[in-house]
Amino acid sequence: MDDKDKEVLRRRLAGRAAAAVDQAMAAVERAPDGQWIAASEWRVREVFQQLMAESFQEILQARVDAHPAAAMAAFSPCGEHADPARQGGARPPGGQRRG
Repeated sequence: MDDKDKEVLRRRLAGRAAAAVDQAMAAVERAPDGQWIAASEWRVREVFQQLMAESFQEILQARVDAHPAAAMAAFSPCGEHADPARQGGARPPGGQRRG
């Protein structure tokens, strides 16, 4: 992943983090007096656990997408371009080798 891609990802994740902080703050603000912890702790945990899971998934996906093998996945060993409409379809008679 190049620096430009990292910066785009960093900004996207920073936006999500800021939204999570806003949600956590709102949960504490909604909690009634005398119950600030009991009424908000689990919601705050959920918000940040979701942020962690989504962030980790997105970071991993960016790494996978940037890996050279990802570009090779679209490569056809026979030199033909895959036709999405035909991909996985039946081969014409005699189109399969028998060993």
